[in-house]
Amino acid sequence: MIRIIRGIPLKNSVLVKTIFFHSMLVLILVSLVSFFMMNIVSRGLTKEAKASVDTMTEQAYHTADVLLRSTYYYFGQLYTNDMEIFNAMYGDEFTGMQSKRIRDKLVDLKAANPLIESVYIYNMNHDIVFSSESTQNTVDSFYDNGMTELLKQGQKIGNRGVFIPRREQFSYINTPVDMNLLSIVYTQFKQDGASDGALVVNLNQQTLQELISKAGQGISRQSMIINQQGMVLSHSDSQFLMKSIADERYIDEILHSEHTRGQISVSIKGDNYLVAYLKSDQLGWIAISMVEENSVLGTVIMVQRFILYITGLFIIIAIVSAVLSIRSIYIPVRNLARKIGGSSTKPLHSPHANEYEMIESWISHQEERVQDLQSSISRYSDAGKKELLKEVILGVFKETPANLKRSHNLGILLDGGPYLAAAIRIDNYYSLSNRFQLEDLALFKYAIMNIADETMRTYGTAELFEYSDDTIAVLINLTEGQSHHADAYHKAFNEVLGNIREYLPFSVTISFGTVVHRLVQVTYSWSQACQAAQYRIVHGTGTVIAYEPEMSQRMPADEYPYQLEKMITDQMKTGNKQKHRALVDEFFETISKYQYEEIIQYLSQMVIMSERVAKVITDDDELLHMDLYSLSESLRQWDTLAHIKEEYIRICEKIMDFRDNDFSLRGVKVVDKVKEYIHTEYSNPDLTIDDLVKQTGMTKNHVRKIFNDLCGETISQYLSNYRFEKAKELLIQTDYSAARISEMVGIANSNYFYVSFKKYAGKSPQHYRMEHRLN
Repeated sequence: MIRIIRGIPLKNSVLVKTIFFHSMLVLILVSLVSFFMMNIVSRGLTKEAKASVDTMTEQAYHTADVLLRSTYYYFGQLYTNDMEIFNAMYGDEFTGMQSKRIRDKLVDLKAANPLIESVYIYNMNHDIVFSSESTQNTVDSFYDNGMTELLKQGQKIGNRGVFIPRREQFSYINTPVDMNLLSIVYTQFKQDGASDGALVVNLNQQTLQELISKAGQGISRQSMIINQQGMVLSHSDSQFLMKSIADERYIDEILHSEHTRGQISVSIKGDNYLVAYLKSDQLGWIAISMVEENSVLGTVIMVQRFILYITGLFIIIAIVSAVLSIRSIYIPVRNLARKIGGSSTKPLHSPHANEYEMIESWISHQEERVQDLQSSISRYSDAGKKELLKEVILGVFKETPANLKRSHNLGILLDGGPYLAAAIRIDNYYSLSNRFQLEDLALFKYAIMNIADETMRTYGTAELFEYSDDTIAVLINLTEGQSHHADAYHKAFNEVLGNIREYLPFSVTISFGTVVHRLVQVTYSWSQACQAAQYRIVHGTGTVIAYEPEMSQRMPADEYPYQLEKMITDQMKTGNKQKHRALVDEFFETISKYQYEEIIQYLSQMVIMSERVAKVITDDDELLHMDLYSLSESLRQWDTLAHIKEEYIRICEKIMDFRDNDFSLRGVKVVDKVKEYIHTEYSNPDLTIDDLVKQTGMTKNHVRKIFNDLCGETISQYLSNYRFEKAKELLIQTDYSAARISEMVGIANSNYFYVSFKKYAGKSPQHYRMEHRLN
């Protein structure tokens, strides 16, 4: 062994590095195996130890629960149903025999339950107290002054909980008494808040604690019972009795926990404890057990030490193996260095260089030949960075050592947190793509990322990459101590927005999600940012949009404005551009208050209906309706509702212009003539279809077909509807009778008018007039 070591040229750094590498490799492998073994074994043993603590706590809890619950409900039944106790609390006069019978009953009740220290009955109306421990007394002379004072507080006693802890010092039969009690008070209060009678049951805290301690034997522990205010009802250490420990951090955590049972680890005065608790579901008390961790985790610590000793042994063996294998590792390296030196046409190193320096100089020489690949390597690095960040925001990235090393190599710092994801969307991107070359757009995106990175440095480290053609994803590793309120980041992103407007010839819209604290949760923040980005269609371009929970909640569907849709398509048929534009404005204003998916759905429905109307009023060969079809297919690509509205109006007006200029669609003018004649002659009861057709100079069937195709109803239906609409106006604006109005709108038969109007309007003429005049 010594001879082998002496034969090694230790001055050569290659050997030292080889030994170090071999040793560290074995060290890491052994350490990893030891770590996993220790982790698995420790976890199992710790789980068993904690389960035993839970079992002890559960046993103590059930013992206390049975004792307290049975006592509470038993005396509650007596208080409610026992006539003798009722008479004792509210009776007027008591004979000696009655008083003795009441006291005997209280003595029997005490004797039946070892937990009970004493039982009282207060009759406040007649100043009498009965006790299992004494004869009949007046209220003020009764030996338990503490309870008497509590009852005199009236309804305030209800704030003390079901079980009232007390420490009382009194004497009866000339015997001084100093004891800790848990009192249960059954009473009712008068209107003035005072108690007029009460049944009081005093439980012995020491007896209760002894019973609980017996139920949880096996591990050295502290056990206690507290109420919902943190007051100690029972404790294995009597010095804590009747003290409030609500200020203790672990007690506060238990009191505010939503769980009915649990286990937490706490440090008290330098010692670590396991604290298990169980909450009573009805009576409002909590059973707590505290066990020092060393007393239950001793086996775990012993196993951990054993594994560490084994690990140390393996490391020593590994180091010895590394020394023995130096030659087998070093010789190939030396041969490689000699081969490199012999194959070089010119000297690449000094004559005294070691193997490492020889190999290094040869690699340096090769670098001159691959300089043209550096740009490709740089592009690959950017692609790798983009791929890794995309994995993070899409929730694919796992925090494994390999991935963390990969992120470190790419210069991405992902450790720490909290995190915030945002999306920067270039406004009017498709218009910009027609104005600028791809190289220009790439420079714009690079400028956006630089501006955002510099602006957000105050808030944390920002990683940005191109997520899609018009979207740049932003992942911010926030600086510790930053506010997590959305207003703070809204202000920051507005600053980014302003800088982009100042330096670039376009605007962007920025949306962001909520702050998350773990890397695996970044995908939720990114998803929220994407959902918020959709609302650019409502908020407009060049804005900052914060995610709101309503954006992702499934809300009840808003009612689609069918009436507006019909009015819009009717105006397309008639060609009234001014009314058409006003109705379209109203439609878009209505749906702008809806959720994003509903907006897209309702826009699509309205555009499709408009497309159907366009097919009717235009020549199919012109394919003008295809513009509307293209619009319905590309709704999600538009930036704002204003842009969609203007495009929709432009297409519709183009269709209306074509309809007016095309001779083949002169049927619209035919319809206008028919309607105009109806509007002037509707009051004539002898008006017929033939009269209307004569105004057009066309055949009856042709006119009927044109009118039905363009208006969606027959001429007779239109005439009848028009008359009833006029009748509505007259009912509201005049005091004429229904019969008179019937004649005025061209319906000679008033009975027919009455029945038909009710069918049309849903109510009789008189009811219609009364309702609308009131409104």
